[in-house]
Amino acid sequence: MKEKVSVIIATYNNENTIAKAIDSILNQTYDNWECVICDDASSDGTKDVICGYKEKYGEKIIYIENINNCGPAYSRNRCIDIARGEYIAIQDADDISLPERLDKQVKFLNENKDISAVGTYAVLINDKGEEWGINKPLCFPIKENWVKGPQVIHASTMIRKKDLLDVGKYNENLRRVEDYHLWLKMILKGYNIATIPEILYKIHLNEASYRRRSFKYRWDEAITIYHAIKEMHVPFIYYCYFLKPLINGIIPNKLIYLYHKQKFGKHNKIVKFKN
Repeated sequence: MKEKVSVIIATYNNENTIAKAIDSILNQTYDNWECVICDDASSDGTKDVICGYKEKYGEKIIYIENINNCGPAYSRNRCIDIARGEYIAIQDADDISLPERLDKQVKFLNENKDISAVGTYAVLINDKGEEWGINKPLCFPIKENWVKGPQVIHASTMIRKKDLLDVGKYNENLRRVEDYHLWLKMILKGYNIATIPEILYKIHLNEASYRRRSFKYRWDEAITIYHAIKEMHVPFIYYCYFLKPLINGIIPNKLIYLYHKQKFGKHNKIVKFKN
């Protein structure tokens, strides 16, 4: 019997994008899934959109809502708590999963029992859906890579639920860095994280996305890296990476956005994943 996958979506004021995100899950070639959606007290029409899908697709769509806005970590943890799948697939409310995503990630995890979480390459798209770049993380990062920054695209990942529960899920006191903190917890516990070198996901990323990254979040990221470095017992030179988020925090967001447009530009060569 096919393993059940629980796709979890934390959403807040995404009435204009949530339908495409849900449609991308409905269009998956892998059919043994449920989609658990937590609305984080949206003030727009997000709830109405989700309820429309719930009415049409029944038990495939599980809807819960927060009374107050509590942040994505809290919302994802609520989804994880009621998820019935062996595997947890993250999906952001303004992104798109390509049709073979779940199928290929389930196959990868089934064939690689030593891997706890697996992400994919991703195309970056703007508000018009136009592709402007490609994010290609390392396929098998080593421990030292992780102190330099996240080594997997969070929204593209599929995670073994038992391993996710073992590290205590997401830290609900963190925002904008809760995913990185989760990966570091898993690495420190000896879990392995990989990336399938194939584009199976589309990330909605524009200049406005960078404006949401305040200095406070950069500080949280720096502290997260500092504690991880201490626990990893890596060479002293790696302590310089804890300064990276702080430096990024004082660089104008416009410049970081332009740098990433160059870094992730579409000239990047695509490598197909071999089954």
